[in-house]
Amino acid sequence: MQHWFFPVCRPGRHQTIENYFFILMKFRFAFFLALIVLVITGAIVLRVKTNKPPESEVMKAGKILSEARIEKCAKYAKATFKEAEQYYDSSVVEWKNQNEKFILFRNYKNVSEFAAKSIQLSEKSIVQARKSITNTEEILEIRIGKISHKIKHFEDSFGNFPMSKKHRDEFTKCKLLYSESLFAYKNSNYSLCSMKLDSVEVVLNDVTSHYQEKLFDYFKEFPKWKRLLEQTISSSKKNRNYVIVVDKFARELLVYKNGEIYKKYTVELGMNWIGDKMQQGDKSTPEGLYKILNKKQNGATRYYKAFLLDYPNDDDKKRFLLNKKNGTIKHNAKIGNLIEIHGNGGKGIDWTDGCVALSDNDMDEVYKLCPVGTKVTIVGSTKSMNELSVSSIK
Repeated sequence: MQHWFFPVCRPGRHQTIENYFFILMKFRFAFFLALIVLVITGAIVLRVKTNKPPESEVMKAGKILSEARIEKCAKYAKATFKEAEQYYDSSVVEWKNQNEKFILFRNYKNVSEFAAKSIQLSEKSIVQARKSITNTEEILEIRIGKISHKIKHFEDSFGNFPMSKKHRDEFTKCKLLYSESLFAYKNSNYSLCSMKLDSVEVVLNDVTSHYQEKLFDYFKEFPKWKRLLEQTISSSKKNRNYVIVVDKFARELLVYKNGEIYKKYTVELGMNWIGDKMQQGDKSTPEGLYKILNKKQNGATRYYKAFLLDYPNDDDKKRFLLNKKNGTIKHNAKIGNLIEIHGNGGKGIDWTDGCVALSDNDMDEVYKLCPVGTKVTIVGSTKSMNELSVSSIK
């Protein structure tokens, strides 16, 4: 009987080479895919870093346009001033339009060009207006209006700042000199009026420069504040509950319900509120994410009613130890505690040792709304310097 056998198939040399080649091609494909992802990621990062909005240029354009307005350019250099306004408005609109695009497609070139053109035209209008004004009385009237604007803007921007006695006395002197210049102007003593205004400007510019620098340093933390605020609002929306946000710069306590502002209250802070709390006794109100640990009724607190916060939390303790290590605070400093949101407020000044004070009536309302465990976020500001229009008052 004849038997038929099927031969056993074993891979030959050429098959082995083909397998190796297939594996090699797979690795090459994976390598090139990874390289493409890396290049795209790098391009995105580079685009984000290099394509930043021209915030300083737009702010400068707004500042010079404001100066042109004070110089009465709308009256004495009408056409140029109007064109400067239009370019400034265009820069703001274009900025907004670009921000609405996906980050890789944003192009702020036109924003910069519009802002630069506005600055150029505003400066030109100021020169034109000054040439048009020859009457001494009108020149003094413009100076008086300009300095009045500066004084008011300083009070609005820095009135609640913890100021040294020296600077507070200088600003008081400044306002007194301004009043004397008004008296001289009304009595047609233009020479004395001009001399008084010169003195006012010297003092006012000096004090303003000092606190503008402090303000710029403080608002470097705004990206952090914005992140904390967004995190808190998102939590309120997701969990459909109440959260508290304290805006130190605006002197406001905002109660959010389901991610939306429900109530606003005026607050008073630590006497040295600007900046984060560094140590016990610095009279600064801390910044960060906290929660209500305990609700104190009248008798359990000397401040009518109070929410005890979980300050210092772990983040505060880490920062405190780091500040000791790098010498920012003394080695024997102690961390603060007993930070509360409490009543007895309504005094109109910052007076606490670091707590947040509400009037008793407002404390009653918030006390009813917020249970133990409610999240409390304290930030320097909920708005940027550009939104607040306090970037420059010179």
